[in-house]
Amino acid sequence: MICNLISVEKDTYESLQQELVELRQVVASFKSTKSSNSLKFSQQQMGVFIESIPAAIAIFDGQMRYLFASRRWREDYNLSDGDIIGRSHYEIFPDIPHYWQEIYQRCLAGSIEEFEENIFPLGEGTINWVKWQINPWYKDSAEIGGIIIFSEVITAHKQLEETAICHRQQAAAQLKEKEQFLRGIYDGVTQPIFVIDIVDNKELRYAGWNSATEKITGINNAEVIGKTIEYVHGNVEGQEVRQRFQICIETGISIKYEECLTFQGQETWWLTTINPLKNSQGKVYRLVGTALNITERKLTEEALQASQHFIQRITDSSPNILYIFDLEQQRNIYANQEIGKLLGYSNQQIQQMGIQILPTITHPDDWKKIVTHLENFSNAKDGEIYEFEFRVKQANGEWRWLYTRETVFNRSADGKINQILGVSTDITERKQAEMQLQLQAQNLENTLRELQRTQSQLIQSEKMSSLGNMVAGVAHEINNPVNFIHANLIPASEYTQDLLRLLELYQQHFPYPPEEIQAEIIAIDLDFLKQDLAKLFQSMTIGTQRIREIVLSLRNFSRLDEAEFKDVDIHQGIDSTLMILHNRLKAKPNHPEIAVIKEYGKLPLIECYPGQLNQVFMNLITNAIDSLEQSFIGEQGQIRISTEVCDSKWAIIKITDNGLGISQEILPKLFDPFFTTKDVGKGTGLGLFISYQIVVNKHAGYLSCNSILRQGAEFIIQIPISQS
Repeated sequence: MICNLISVEKDTYESLQQELVELRQVVASFKSTKSSNSLKFSQQQMGVFIESIPAAIAIFDGQMRYLFASRRWREDYNLSDGDIIGRSHYEIFPDIPHYWQEIYQRCLAGSIEEFEENIFPLGEGTINWVKWQINPWYKDSAEIGGIIIFSEVITAHKQLEETAICHRQQAAAQLKEKEQFLRGIYDGVTQPIFVIDIVDNKELRYAGWNSATEKITGINNAEVIGKTIEYVHGNVEGQEVRQRFQICIETGISIKYEECLTFQGQETWWLTTINPLKNSQGKVYRLVGTALNITERKLTEEALQASQHFIQRITDSSPNILYIFDLEQQRNIYANQEIGKLLGYSNQQIQQMGIQILPTITHPDDWKKIVTHLENFSNAKDGEIYEFEFRVKQANGEWRWLYTRETVFNRSADGKINQILGVSTDITERKQAEMQLQLQAQNLENTLRELQRTQSQLIQSEKMSSLGNMVAGVAHEINNPVNFIHANLIPASEYTQDLLRLLELYQQHFPYPPEEIQAEIIAIDLDFLKQDLAKLFQSMTIGTQRIREIVLSLRNFSRLDEAEFKDVDIHQGIDSTLMILHNRLKAKPNHPEIAVIKEYGKLPLIECYPGQLNQVFMNLITNAIDSLEQSFIGEQGQIRISTEVCDSKWAIIKITDNGLGISQEILPKLFDPFFTTKDVGKGTGLGLFISYQIVVNKHAGYLSCNSILRQGAEFIIQIPISQS
């Protein structure tokens, strides 16, 4: 309410100020008045205007007799409506202090007097606060004829100010009262409370703490104010405490932690909470901390841990898995360290699996056995032991056989079994030995049947494996120095350009070097050297990039040992094979270059054995090159490689040459082992046989050949896009 009154009074006050400015501008025109008649005329003209506005104005002659007084003047100074014109100001206000008379005399001498606030006596002990401005007015001869006084009574405004001051003092008193109340709580709390100030945005200083903290630390509040963290906690503990405070400042959020602190030579444990206080810009300027003494709890925990450690040492010394399984929670509530050694799961992984631990690690074929076994415990007797064998999965994905013996460990108040004690022994080696004997008997006949085919494939597989290993090794050995050279060419080029620019600066600032230098410039042909040096770096960069591309192709082709189905870009495998055979495709003295025409379709990634398919591409393209070298009769040899998708399920790869071709009698035997049409020592007869095995047996695809003698040959590979 007080604020509203002050606001209204302020608006009225500003309105009166504006009116006085306008009136003063009018009165200023009196300076140019030609006669007293003019003054009377001005008063008559201005009378209506002056009386219509809420401003107090009075005009006096040289003896301070009233010539004019506005209605507001008479109201403000309690003057009767009777005629006051011609009466002396001193007569009407006989209690005017002497200094007011001095003010009037200065104004009659030509001074303009103005007061922001002053006290004016109104008689009978009444005093008003008034804002004044006193101006002289002039006659025709520039002689001062008297004074004009503008005034505003601001007593109500001052009263509002005094009221506001009174209320502020009351509010301050209430605030102090609340502060004392909070201080009483602050010092009355048995829990330590402390405050940290952030000085100059980086230094941490104690701003004080409560009585509970004084008792614990032995340092009173007055002594700790302004002290550093290290002063209270020492250098070692102080650095740790400072780091935790710094985390709260950097994150801007409350933090809670446990810490061990030494006070008065005794170690104590505390659960500490730090809360940041932020200013209007969101910057942390103060930390408020509280601490809870948890020393007794920590000592209890340490004693319990020591007891548990003793029991754990006993159980961990056992070579078997010891565990307690909770039937209600469906998880192990205890297990010795052998379970981690055997299965390879960390405690965190076991906790994450929770009630899904048994379904997760048990072999699917043994799950029903587990369910039946647990059902037996619904009516089990104390001391009764149940045995069974089952498989569990290790963290690395391998399966282990366990022989388990379980018995009742704990019952609830109503006698219901809720916990089982179990002992498990790893019998994997024994089970593996049993299964190995069975497997050996089953595989003996298969081994004998596959022996001949294995022998036939061994030579070619070993050759391709050696080739793959060699290619991979060569690619690796070349790749490192080439990458080093390629990476250093750019900075070497930049350094050279820097040196050349430096040389040009020397030439600009020293255009006439000694004769010896001039002779050397001519000898090395400096201008040509500067132009050719950039070309050299460019050509070297192109060369190293070419080597890197070749190395990449070698590495792609060398994936001969990959033994898993993968999604592969078939075109990449073909291109890698062509890169390996690039030397055989180049022109030779006895025949021109063999042209390779690629007609690649839009193939998706193919699920296959990439290394084995590369081996097929190598065999078929090598045979095509051999055929073209034998059949050269003047025209250029061509190998056309095309790919396409058939029925959205099959990838078709065709490798066609314009060589000698294959007769119809030979075609049926083409994929038989050890069959070859090449001269002795040039072919083993295994290339197409192994290719057929890879495409048909390994990829469930088709490999066929279309050929007419002396009209070239076409090999067609058809493999499924997905092996599912």
